[in-house]
Amino acid sequence: MVPEVLVLALLTVGLYYSVASAEPVLTEAQLREDAATRIATSIEQSTSDEHAAHGHEVNPDERMLCTAEVWQLDAGTAEQPGTAYGYYLCATGTPGTPYMLSRMNAGPIVARLAEPVEVTVTQLDEDFRTQVEVMMPAEFVDQAFRGFADPQRADSLRQRFESQISKAA
Repeated sequence: MVPEVLVLALLTVGLYYSVASAEPVLTEAQLREDAATRIATSIEQSTSDEHAAHGHEVNPDERMLCTAEVWQLDAGTAEQPGTAYGYYLCATGTPGTPYMLSRMNAGPIVARLAEPVEVTVTQLDEDFRTQVEVMMPAEFVDQAFRGFADPQRADSLRQRFESQISKAA
């Protein structure tokens, strides 16, 4: 009886340490959410020149808050970072600006998940449909014209904007 109890105890301890020391495995949904957060943060922290390169103007007294949704995440390697395909929405304004009066930019986005994140968005001076068809995988072209698959994204951005910018005056 004692040897069986000892073996059971050793197996239990071994299993505990095996499970406890294992790296957490993220689901695909968690990986897409992490990528969306990186993309939104990257846009928010862009310099004025980087914003201008995307056709957006952000004055020094303004703040931009963004959200993003990733529909597809292509895995990368150590040599070649992954690529995310999705949609973004940003709202810009000075402290005290109501959300509905903020300047908004939205559209499909492709992000190379390097360090720093490299984003590609549609340009205002080119044909929108053609740009979307070139930059997005075929299965997401229709979604790119509809916007977020999860409408809660826009509402969450509105709430953040109202608490951090609208009420900041």
